[in-house]
Amino acid sequence: MKTEPLTDLSFLSVVADGPDDYVIGNGETFVNVPGVAAAVVEALDGTRTTAEARALVLAERGLDVDVAEFVTGLGAAGLLDRPRRPPNLWDRIRPGHVAWLFSRPAHAVLAALTVCALAVAVTRPGVLPSLSSLVWSDSLTFTVAFAAGSWLLVLVHELGHIAAARSLGVRAELSLGTRLQFLVVQTRITGIWGVPRRARYRAHLAGMRVDWFLACAGTCLLYVADLPAVRLVVVICLSQIAWQFLFFMRTDVYYAIANAGGNKNLMADAQAYLRARRTRTAPRGVRVYAWFLVVGRVLGLAFFALYTVPVTVAVCRRAVEEPPGWQPVAALVVVGAGWALYLAVLGHRLLTSARRPKPHPAHPAP
Repeated sequence: MKTEPLTDLSFLSVVADGPDDYVIGNGETFVNVPGVAAAVVEALDGTRTTAEARALVLAERGLDVDVAEFVTGLGAAGLLDRPRRPPNLWDRIRPGHVAWLFSRPAHAVLAALTVCALAVAVTRPGVLPSLSSLVWSDSLTFTVAFAAGSWLLVLVHELGHIAAARSLGVRAELSLGTRLQFLVVQTRITGIWGVPRRARYRAHLAGMRVDWFLACAGTCLLYVADLPAVRLVVVICLSQIAWQFLFFMRTDVYYAIANAGGNKNLMADAQAYLRARRTRTAPRGVRVYAWFLVVGRVLGLAFFALYTVPVTVAVCRRAVEEPPGWQPVAALVVVGAGWALYLAVLGHRLLTSARRPKPHPAHPAP
């Protein structure tokens, strides 16, 4: 007589994400399932066969589930394979190494620093740096410092995400990516779906938390001494926070909003809703976010006009006002090369979009 083998799915995480809404995953791949499916996974802990798990779920929930077929479906989704990923640098960071950064004392320090920075801004508003006051020394020195400082502070922002992810025991991977025409550094933390929904905010907002800390600390320091480098740090950090609110892209704020609404594919659902040529039902959160996608271009242009253009104008004005020489010319060349790259990426994206065949009204693109 052939005996059915025991089935062990104990390596899968099961996280409650809402009423009759659970997320199960193997650390790399995650799927959304109802409560009865989560109960099946928890029953298959290596002590039962699929038939025994079926009987248990039937007895506890009054539902007869074809557990064997369900397990086959998990295999097709890639959930039965344990992820085999080569170790990276960030795996060496243990939760205990960085958990203190998100402790109550750390929150208290950040709150106190925020109060001090706001007091400085109210009592001495002239301390706050303006875009036109940023350019110090010669234009070339500032251009190089601005570029290096921007990328360095972007890296610090992403290190905040990495620290938050590792404090939750989640794997983190750093890479380059794009958001529309913007080149960005991004942290991949797919495993965040395996932690409770409330805890995900720590990972989503950790980068902005670092930016805010540096901006507040820099503002307080400017009260004591007028340091050009500190002015630059404050402006870059505040601009990075503002950029995250352009959540018509997949920014930190976008992920926080999606998490708050319990939407696993908020952007894709909103795009599908907008593409529909007929009345289409969709959750209220998806319909509201769809409007932000529509006005997102305006938000992007506002950021462009209020931050990118003024900084560029300030650098170019300083270069033109400097005595003739190779340094102001080099500064203008660097600025021009950056704009040329931006326009090339934007032009390529627009041409690719224009050449892409439009879907038939009766068959919207997936």
